[in-house]
Amino acid sequence: MDKALLFVIGLANRTVFAATRGRVVLYRFGGMPGVMVELEPHGEPGVIASFRDGEDHVLLAEDADGALVESLRSATSAKVEAGDRWYPAGIVMVEDSGERERLLKRMLEQASISERYEMKRRRMVPVARLTPQGAPETSAEAVSGLRIG
Repeated sequence: MDKALLFVIGLANRTVFAATRGRVVLYRFGGMPGVMVELEPHGEPGVIASFRDGEDHVLLAEDADGALVESLRSATSAKVEAGDRWYPAGIVMVEDSGERERLLKRMLEQASISERYEMKRRRMVPVARLTPQGAPETSAEAVSGLRIG
């Protein structure tokens, strides 16, 4: 269903775009929402696909990507970017299949058509929950508004 709908939207977009010589776009496709995360002792920050669940960030991985899951499991601490600040965050792995299914259902309900398509195409599943804790670090600056995909 999503794939057929995206095809129709894309076809309509291309037709209108060609007819108006690029002045009108009906629908803008975006990538997957993501959050900038820094795991210690792993070092460099990176963008991880995620969805918000209240104040928490639920991190997604493709088919439970082994490298990402191992990095999250072995991390001693995490920082997450929110706004223009880095916040310390607690990491809770999502291991229970019932909890994983519940979170996936919630994410699919709040996702756009293109986000749902990407999640299904890439077989993304919730792997961890990051909960911001405490005050932001004053010395670290973050980059907001990142999207991946």
